Amino acid sequence: MRNNINMRYYTQTKLPSNTLYLCKKYLNESNSEKWILTCEGLFKYVNNNLHKFKLWLSDDDLSTNKSPIKPSNLRWIKIDTVYKIPTQHAIIDITKQIYKLHPKSNTSFIIELKNDTIQDYYFESKETLENYSLKEDINSFLSLLN
Repeated sequence: MRNNINMRYYTQTKLPSNTLYLCKKYLNESNSEKWILTCEGLFKYVNNNLHKFKLWLSDDDLSTNKSPIKPSNLRWIKIDTVYKIPTQHAIIDITKQIYKLHPKSNTSFIIELKNDTIQDYYFESKETLENYSLKEDINSFLSLLN
């Protein structure tokens, strides 16, 4: 079964210090983003348009999930296209590196870096956690890192 949107999946696996080197040959794309954080939410440019995002917490009860792979119940939702940034804000430069085991894979391993330091890492897919292919891809990536 598939979701309409990409889901984030986290593991409790600690990344080794040479993760970027170990995954290098699977790098599919890398892009830089400027995140503008404010009390009103996250602002960022997408295709030269400034968008406002709000953090959304789903009502899904994830506590019953006994798997080492956990879906995230947090998501940034695009609220509106805007034309100004609140005066009080902080700009964070994020580099998002997207890795895939093969180009047509439905699952991506994403590493977000700030100042060349890993800030977040997760898997992203439209597949649900019950999907065998998703589990296989995640386990393959994790085995590369051990």
